[in-house]
Amino acid sequence: GSASSQSMRKYRCATLSPRQLNIRNLVSYEKQQVPVDAIMFITAKGIRICVSANQPWVQTAIKRIDERHSAK
Repeated sequence: GSASSQSMRKYRCATLSPRQLNIRNLVSYEKQQVPVDAIMFITAKGIRICVSANQPWVQTAIKRIDERHSAK
């Protein structure tokens, strides 16, 4: 069977990580407004980590990821 079809439901940020993440480990991100205003970072290992969108380092990380993607 394919259990993956059920996990296609959009991943939501319910809890936010208080830690600052290592920007080098982050490959992409998604912005979310529901249920909380958050950024969901996705690491090179495919782990999703939600953080509060209004932290200064989060804005820096988003810029870095954008620059990386546009450099290709």
